[in-house]
Amino acid sequence: MPPDRGSASVLVLAAAAGALVLAAAAAAAGQVAAAGARAASTADAAALGGAAAAAVGGSGCGRAHQVAGAAGGELVGCSLSQTAAGPVVDVVVAVRPVGLVGSAVPVTARARAGAAP
Repeated sequence: MPPDRGSASVLVLAAAAGALVLAAAAAAAGQVAAAGARAASTADAAALGGAAAAAVGGSGCGRAHQVAGAAGGELVGCSLSQTAAGPVVDVVVAVRPVGLVGSAVPVTARARAGAAP
């Protein structure tokens, strides 16, 4: 019996393990990209909601907090400024990726909404 008999099995297993690691990395990158898109849309909605509330005398940041939470995000920053044209709300929203990287650092996005200058 030749001494290298069965060595192909080890190479096939190593290649399969490498492919599995690459697939997991690609899945994690996709989850982070999806969380980034979700964070951006959540930040946009929170800023718009906050600006709408502030335009009628309500709490802009309070409304932005509600909108972000309802969309599955977390409002981590909010500022309300008054311009000559009306109120402007700036928000920062964090969203956690789901799946393999769900417990990792959240993805954040910024948005601004309000009266046009």
